[in-house]
Amino acid sequence: MKIEELLARTEIHDVLLRYCRGLDRVDMNLVRGAFHDDAWVQFPESLHTGSVDGFVEFLSAEMPRFVRTMHFLGNSLIDFDGPDVAHVETYLQADHQGSDEHHWKNDTVKLWARYLDRFEKRDGAWRIARRKLSVDWMYRYPTTGWFDDHPDASVRLRDGNDPSLRPVAGFDGTRLTTEDWPA
Repeated sequence: MKIEELLARTEIHDVLLRYCRGLDRVDMNLVRGAFHDDAWVQFPESLHTGSVDGFVEFLSAEMPRFVRTMHFLGNSLIDFDGPDVAHVETYLQADHQGSDEHHWKNDTVKLWARYLDRFEKRDGAWRIARRKLSVDWMYRYPTTGWFDDHPDASVRLRDGNDPSLRPVAGFDGTRLTTEDWPA
């Protein structure tokens, strides 16, 4: 394996992680940044199938109706089809707690699924060109039975103030802050 391939794998993985951070922090700029401008997204028909801009519009309305979400990525198999195209299958587990405004009415739904992505490197950047969500199964947990008795386990940090969203200078940059991180 060449250093260029290792670098490409790392860049693709970072795109996947930033996408999930964007979902959980309700930061649609992070979500949108995972995709090329002409990307196509195929989620189940009841959610969205179409352009990435339509997908982000859907998420902008949907994600705030959850009290909290947490997306975990698991196995990720990256198969290259030349130096500028990669077919990527990534396993996903995601928890979504609906709010009063969501049709799940405070219940939590766990999703086991896979992202099937076509990544393309354009203008030096790896982004998603096509995405399909393949749902393997889901489970709905009723509201009763959950508890939140730890004082720091409150619902928060979906408003742009999460410490993980603070800008940093990058590997070769001058530090942007002298604060301790995370605060």
